[in-house]
Amino acid sequence: MEQFDEFVKRLQLSHISDQEITAYKSAIQSFLEACSYRLTDDRIIIYINRLKEEFEPKTVRNKLIKIRRFLKFINHPLADDVKLPKIPKRRKNVIKVGHIRNLLNKAEELREPYRSRLKCAVLLSATSGLRAEELYKLRLNDIDVEDRVIRVRAEIAKDFEDRVTFFSEEAKEALIYYLEITGGRDYLFSKKSLNYHLAKLSDSLRMKHMRKFFSQQSDRLGMPTAVKKILMGHSLRGDVDLSHYDFQDEEELKEVYDRYWASYRFF
Repeated sequence: MEQFDEFVKRLQLSHISDQEITAYKSAIQSFLEACSYRLTDDRIIIYINRLKEEFEPKTVRNKLIKIRRFLKFINHPLADDVKLPKIPKRRKNVIKVGHIRNLLNKAEELREPYRSRLKCAVLLSATSGLRAEELYKLRLNDIDVEDRVIRVRAEIAKDFEDRVTFFSEEAKEALIYYLEITGGRDYLFSKKSLNYHLAKLSDSLRMKHMRKFFSQQSDRLGMPTAVKKILMGHSLRGDVDLSHYDFQDEEELKEVYDRYWASYRFF
């Protein structure tokens, strides 16, 4: 347990999120308890085989990544022998206009302010390319409503870099209405509330799929891939042209964005 506590401290000093640290703690505590806190080779092998019997390969892989990292931390001799299972490649989800439109129609079943919150969140995400976690942490002063600009703070971005993105006129209308009925709270969207109502209305769509839609629809509309990557905050490592030469300022990015998205409407 002393080694486990020290391992958690090291995680807290790294750049991974609190949510990921919680996942590490849960996976490793379950592992230690199942092994009765005696990490003999036999006990480890039995536990890993049980994981493979009970869970899908993706879940097993996620758990083993955490367990292997802990075993390496304590210099266990089996650490390098823990192999990660291959994940079957599934056909990628294709999110089309009709899917988003149907979700927005279903949102009309909700009472206020849940209806306006969900519609606003969906439209903002689907036309801006925000990550779900960025949306949940978005604050009112991060948004220039009039000019339709979202300034994603480095503190909430996955790559810890500031960036800007934009949203459509239709999303602006939804945002203004949402702010009117809620009084303009600082944090705009509740992760718990959005996930609950999305699960209630749809079997397949979640907030992360709005970002996927933005990416796919931008390609359908013909938006330059370089601009899409910049707006979505994709890693530019390895892309010499984008990371060193193709930087564009906010005004230029908005001009390109508006050409494809400003007047785009679901209804």
